[in-house]
Amino acid sequence: MSTLKSKNVVLRVVEKKDIPLLLLWFNDPEVIQYLQFYLPLMELQEEKWLEQKSFSENDVVFLIEAIMEDGSLKPIGTCGLHEIEWKNRKATAGIAIGEKDFWSKGYGTEAARLIIEYAFNQLNLHRLGTSVYDFNERSIGMQKKVGFQVEGRRRQAIFKNGRYVDEIVLGILREEWKK
Repeated sequence: MSTLKSKNVVLRVVEKKDIPLLLLWFNDPEVIQYLQFYLPLMELQEEKWLEQKSFSENDVVFLIEAIMEDGSLKPIGTCGLHEIEWKNRKATAGIAIGEKDFWSKGYGTEAARLIIEYAFNQLNLHRLGTSVYDFNERSIGMQKKVGFQVEGRRRQAIFKNGRYVDEIVLGILREEWKK
C-alpha cells in the first residue's frame, strides 16, 4: 500500500523529495502554532526523522495531496498514525495542512476520513486518539465531524503564543466509526 485516495485527496508515503515542503510548512509560525513544534527545523533533522519513520512499525506518515481540477496533485500537508500499540490496537492520529490556502476547504476532513478508514480497515486498530489545543476551533470541529468524541481536557498543559492553553483530548472507537 503506497497511496490512499478519495474524491479530492490522495495520501501517499512521504519521500525525501518532500523535505523542502516539510521545512517550509513546519517552520511557518502560523502553521506550527497548532502543532507540537516550537524549535526551528533543519533539513538534517527532517532527513533523520523521515529515515526513522520509514523503518518504524509504530508510525505511518502520509503526505496529503489535493486533487486539482486539472487532475494534477498539489502537496498540502501531512497526516499519520503515531505511537501505534499493536497489543492494545490503538494509535495517535495527527494531521496538519501546511498550505494555508487549503485551510477550511474540507481537505483535512477528507484526509482524516481516509486515515481513520485505513487505521480500522487495514491495520485492524480498535481505537484512535488525538489532542488539539483549545484555541484551534477549526481542528476541534473537524475531529468531531469525522467521529471523534471529546474525552477530556488537560488544563494549561501547553505553552503556546506566550500563554498556557488547554489541550483537548479526543478519541474514536472502531464501533463508533462503523456507525
